[in-house]
Amino acid sequence: MTLPTGVAISSAIGLEEIKELLAVCRLPTDDIRNDAVFVVARAGAQLCGAAGVEPFGAMALLRSVAVHPAWQRRQIAHALCDEIMRRARAMGVTHVYLLTTDAQDFFRRLGFSAITRDSLPSEIRATAQFRELCPASASAMARDL
Repeated sequence: MTLPTGVAISSAIGLEEIKELLAVCRLPTDDIRNDAVFVVARAGAQLCGAAGVEPFGAMALLRSVAVHPAWQRRQIAHALCDEIMRRARAMGVTHVYLLTTDAQDFFRRLGFSAITRDSLPSEIRATAQFRELCPASASAMARDL
């Protein structure tokens, strides 16, 4: 995956800057767990994008894949997802789940498959993301690592 010149992926150092980006991208921030793991894309000091997983043993919820509007359509989201999946695998995660209202095609290209919301594991269904923040019309997707 080739990133734009000057953009690099790294570990996240704090959630406040990520939450600001998520707000710009109209994604929820109040329910981010303290054990969530994030990676970020930066061009110098500027935050271009972020992606995170919330682990539940051998499974994880992929959440908050966001790219600042000024940096979209440059393969940053794809690179962020590749890196967060690599890190999830290194943490022992074997199954990743997500909910999305409008990015099904993007996640299909990353190897996710649509599943029924009822087939999500109980740990994922217990999250605020599932119970409160994503509408019932949001698609559930899964991928093995």
